[in-house]
Amino acid sequence: MSHPDIAALVKSEKSARKRIRYLALLHFTEGHSRTAIASMLKVSRTSVNKWVSTYLSLGLSGLNDKPNPGRPAKLSSSQLATLAEFVQLKSLSEQGGRLMAKDVGDFIQSEFGVTFKQTNLYRLLHQLGFSWITTRARHPKQSEAVQESFKKFPMAMILNTPGHVALDRIDVWFQDEARFGQQNTTTRIWAEKGTRPRAVKQQQFESAYLFGALCPATGATEAILAPFANSDYMHEHLKLISAATEFGRHALVIMDGAGWHQRDLADDFDNLSIVKIPPYSPELNPMEQVWQWLRQHVLANRSFKGYDDIVEQCSITWNTFIKEPLRVMQLCSRQWAKMNS
Repeated sequence: MSHPDIAALVKSEKSARKRIRYLALLHFTEGHSRTAIASMLKVSRTSVNKWVSTYLSLGLSGLNDKPNPGRPAKLSSSQLATLAEFVQLKSLSEQGGRLMAKDVGDFIQSEFGVTFKQTNLYRLLHQLGFSWITTRARHPKQSEAVQESFKKFPMAMILNTPGHVALDRIDVWFQDEARFGQQNTTTRIWAEKGTRPRAVKQQQFESAYLFGALCPATGATEAILAPFANSDYMHEHLKLISAATEFGRHALVIMDGAGWHQRDLADDFDNLSIVKIPPYSPELNPMEQVWQWLRQHVLANRSFKGYDDIVEQCSITWNTFIKEPLRVMQLCSRQWAKMNS
């Protein structure tokens, strides 16, 4: 290789170690002695001899960095798989409680005869794809089989909408209501390490119900606020959804089995039908994520003067959420509820 080619490699090489080797090779091809090269580059003559000899026998590829295997892993791939299976099985045990790092360490010691420090146990669990997170509640009577059956959604649409309505003329809406009031929630905040700031937790009981509904396909939303939840307010909410549905289209409103969610409420509307999700399955309704968004982003960690203040703040918060239809669509879209799925 000519001098200009080696000089170009020196300029383009990003690795400092390889650049030193190329510089040594460049000086060697220019006629400098190996002792002089070692002095110019502030490296040992032994290193220069090794680089030049490697180049003469293997070419430039011999100057590449050699793989660094590092310290041998304490656990083999099969042992890591066994550990991951143990963590997955024990994390949600029917006996309750929770799996601690000490329990994982004891399992590794008893099964594989290997000891880990606690800090390294956390690192190992992260490498296996686990994280320390809060669980979601699940009712003991919940049935996954029933939920999966419900997700065969086109059949539910056919059974719950008028026969003359084509499937591509159906708008799927999700509806729910939540209670907001002076018995408010507190949530995490950013704070200085070593401190635990206090947030207001009222002792009064004034509250309001927010009836909310949305269509993930279009980003359309409808809501009302009421002092309590009953069939009358539910009827008013359905009236809003019916009015928001374009002429020639049909609204299929998905909701839970609350006592005021009566199917006959839809009889007053020729462009609206009701479908109820299976019992004990709130996670099938994306409105639950909406309520969480409202609380976490705006309504948590605050106090309210009374009912009127609750209504005003809930109205502001709802309008803040719905002013970006794309956010509504992304948060609440469910693949099983799409017309073309």
